[in-house]
Amino acid sequence: MRLSASRADVLRPLLAAAVASIVPARDPAAAIAAAPPAVITDRAYLDLRIIQSFDVEVLEDASVRGRLTLGLFGQDAPLGVARFLEFVKGTVGQYAATGGGPAYSGSAFTVLKPGVLLEGGKITGLKQTEFAGSLEWEYMSRLLPSLRPVLEVNDLTHDRRGLLTRERFQSGPDFGITLGGSPSLDGRREVIGVVEGGSELIELIETLPYITGRSLEEPGSAADTVFNAQKAIFSGLSRAAGDSRAEDRTGRLLRRVEITGCGVL
Repeated sequence: MRLSASRADVLRPLLAAAVASIVPARDPAAAIAAAPPAVITDRAYLDLRIIQSFDVEVLEDASVRGRLTLGLFGQDAPLGVARFLEFVKGTVGQYAATGGGPAYSGSAFTVLKPGVLLEGGKITGLKQTEFAGSLEWEYMSRLLPSLRPVLEVNDLTHDRRGLLTRERFQSGPDFGITLGGSPSLDGRREVIGVVEGGSELIELIETLPYITGRSLEEPGSAADTVFNAQKAIFSGLSRAAGDSRAEDRTGRLLRRVEITGCGVL
């Protein structure tokens, strides 16, 4: 039987509602949540010593020791994970066969950005130096010409606390651990792993004092305005004079958080 146009117009929304009740519409958020999780291909550990106070004769009396265990996403970030493991094992460049190269066991966590990121990984003795007109990495007076930027991106997002992340296209050892969902990091950092154990150590680090870069005066007050103006003037003059003290130290931890050991699990 052929329906008239007017009857078809009446029945069409009724049929659509009936179908929707049988086959519910897909929820885009649910589809994202159902995405398969990143696969952990490797595991590593970082042993920490957190010095909570310097007002003691023996620093160990004010120290807390513990271990962070990390799961690494070698399928999603094969190059980033490989570079991270090189610094775990001390096998960067010409140290690949013998070991003994720059390793995280000689580094520390140094910068706290509350609710966003805990930064670390700068290794004692590893620095960049100018050689033949370009910047090269040097470790204990030995050049590391093979230490080149990691050219890699992936689709993993900084959507939760405890993710291991590194700057995209960087060549050095620096890395970070997210302290919450931080979409502002997407696009400039790459997720390469996740904290599996030792989260209580991260919580302890978050309680340590750090440089806020702000005055103690009421925000917006005349004193606060004067402080910020003076800070800008002196920082500008110091940078112009090449004074290293002009470096932005906002977030710098005022207690030592040392990485005393590291390895592969």
